[in-house]
Amino acid sequence: MQQQINLKLVRIRPIFGLLKALLSSKSNMANTIRTMLFSILILGINMLTGILTARFLGPSGRGEQTAMVLWSQFLAFSFTFGIPSALIYNVKKNIQDAAKLYTTALWMGLAAGTIAMAAGIIFLPYWLNSYSHNVVLFSQWSMLFVPLIVLSQINNAMMQVRGEYKLYNRLRFLIPLSTLACLGVLILSGTMHAYTSAVAYLAPAVPFYIWTTLRLIQAYQIILKDAFQTFKQLISYGIGSYGNDLMGNLSYYIDQIVIVGLLNPAQLGLYAVAVSLSRVVNVFSTSIIAVLFPKASGLPKDEVVQLTFRVFRISTCIAIMVSAAIMVIAPFVLTLLYGNEFREALGVFRLLLLEVSISGGTMVLAQAFMALGKPKVVTILQGLGLLLVIPMLMLLVPKLGLTGAGIAMLSSVLIRFLFILINVRFTLKMKIPWLLITREDVRWLISALSAYKANKSAESRE
Repeated sequence: MQQQINLKLVRIRPIFGLLKALLSSKSNMANTIRTMLFSILILGINMLTGILTARFLGPSGRGEQTAMVLWSQFLAFSFTFGIPSALIYNVKKNIQDAAKLYTTALWMGLAAGTIAMAAGIIFLPYWLNSYSHNVVLFSQWSMLFVPLIVLSQINNAMMQVRGEYKLYNRLRFLIPLSTLACLGVLILSGTMHAYTSAVAYLAPAVPFYIWTTLRLIQAYQIILKDAFQTFKQLISYGIGSYGNDLMGNLSYYIDQIVIVGLLNPAQLGLYAVAVSLSRVVNVFSTSIIAVLFPKASGLPKDEVVQLTFRVFRISTCIAIMVSAAIMVIAPFVLTLLYGNEFREALGVFRLLLLEVSISGGTMVLAQAFMALGKPKVVTILQGLGLLLVIPMLMLLVPKLGLTGAGIAMLSSVLIRFLFILINVRFTLKMKIPWLLITREDVRWLISALSAYKANKSAESRE
């Protein structure tokens, strides 16, 4: 018996050694895997918060909460004007100007956030006219968070450039964890309802946003020298990238934004649960993109395309396999976690799982254009998707309900995927690489993991 236990320990010890080496390494592979592991933890927390709100609020309450929380996030991400991407690109190109670039980006972010806040306060009463006065009023007050959320995107970009993925991931983890803790307090105190739960989603992030901003200001100081020149430097790339950021944000939220005006709160609650649960597979693409864009910026075109497609093949293969497994167990998981009243969301959930898998792979491929200084191609890509999905949602949702929303989202992402491949061929003037995962990709991944483990072991011996 003892011999069997020892044998098992011998077999699993290399796995623990590999994980330990990756988690302590500063390599790009390790950063990607750490970001992915944290993203999985964050998804787990978000799923738990979603389950708690769905259980205690029901479909109608969940729909009202979604309507109140959605807009501050959506408008903040919509009014970045490409500043985070421009900051990454320009600091990587001109590291000696990092302080000036960060200072100017902060002022630009505050201005953009203020514009977004004002737009939300004015616009929301018209779009949420089917909701109660209190829901609309709360949504307007939530606009006060928008400037801080814009600054958080700039800070995240700066941490990525600085290679501070450990801190970046910890902050990403602590914010939803704080929300979960607040929801627990609300449940235990018997004060859980749509409005208090919305506060629990918004307020806990504020101290983290402020602390991160103050920390980076202390690191770089406030440098106003050549501010106008730096502004032009950021805005010239940012405007080209902004379309991508805006369209990407619209693509992420557009279904919920449009559906808010087409469905009642109960149906919106069902759709919000389906969207939240389908984002599980988004962890692969978002984690990779956070590291891939800074890594690929500055590389020769052939290397950028080769690296991007290899990462695409690996991440998309994993995402589709995970999606297939989730589709099989979905009928049991959905009712077990959220209750029988949410079973109606099963059909649209499966469509959204497939949509998220393909969309994530498309955005991984888009990083090739971002890294090669062609962000406008990605902007057109996202715009094309929106031009198709909005009328499809308006047409299909009234006729088919939730299923219509899923069909519209899936159709749009398939067209965007084809568009990015066409532009690899004709804009980058390169042959489209093989799209399915190969043995060489698997060997490359295993070799990369083994190399990092060996390097780390050598470092520890020294």
